Amino acid sequence: MKMDSIVNLKNKTLDLLKNSSIAKDLNYNKLIFYFLFGVKSSFEQFKVNINTKCLVLSQYPGAEIKGLGGLIAQFPKNFEVLCLTNGSNALPEFDPVESASIKKQQFQEVMRTMRTKGYKIFDIDTNTLKNHYSTFKKIDISEVDYIFIPSVYDNNKDTLALLEHFKKILQEKEHKEDLKIIMFESDFSLCTYDCYVDISHIIETKKRMLNIYYPPDKFSGLIDKTIGLNAFRSIQTKCDFAEAFMKFNVDEFLNIPLI
Repeated sequence: MKMDSIVNLKNKTLDLLKNSSIAKDLNYNKLIFYFLFGVKSSFEQFKVNINTKCLVLSQYPGAEIKGLGGLIAQFPKNFEVLCLTNGSNALPEFDPVESASIKKQQFQEVMRTMRTKGYKIFDIDTNTLKNHYSTFKKIDISEVDYIFIPSVYDNNKDTLALLEHFKKILQEKEHKEDLKIIMFESDFSLCTYDCYVDISHIIETKKRMLNIYYPPDKFSGLIDKTIGLNAFRSIQTKCDFAEAFMKFNVDEFLNIPLI
């Protein structure tokens, strides 16, 4: 079947799904995302070499560690981590300014402890990222090999804004022809994945980083649940703990519909 015929068939199917009663009952974005990419079943271990340049776009302080803290800890010199919001509502016992200050300190402590090559937390309040494309578009993606972003299943305001802004800069700014986009799991798990990293030997480091963000006396059970997902991912990967991802080329990512 010719490529044009495949594209036309896919578009007709998408239109059919969009107007169906199923799509009205379910989140259309999630339904279509599963339709487009849920068939991915083969998976491979994500590999980093000495020259690999990785950029992480985190929707809030701590999401990057939940999603790929083990990977960053193994290859800190290959990573730059940008946290797009400041966690101003992360600690309800504090006012927004103090909460943001605490989360900034935690983020910087985690990055320093892991010796991450580059990192920055933006002074953008929670739930307002959609209003800050002028800041977002300054991010340099020209020399990056892999860009890590939260999953579209993380259906909150800042994640959706991050994804929408990111689509714009992919269309407007220079980037490598073979750039790959990697979705990670933070608040919601992926429906499937096609690459993973074994973090068994560094799981205690990930726990320590999570403990900085989520001390058990204030976030009961969160660390165990996060590590539990990493343990669950080991069922297919045949290692004790794994972080799972979904990988796209730029065209595939740009074709993911967002609400």
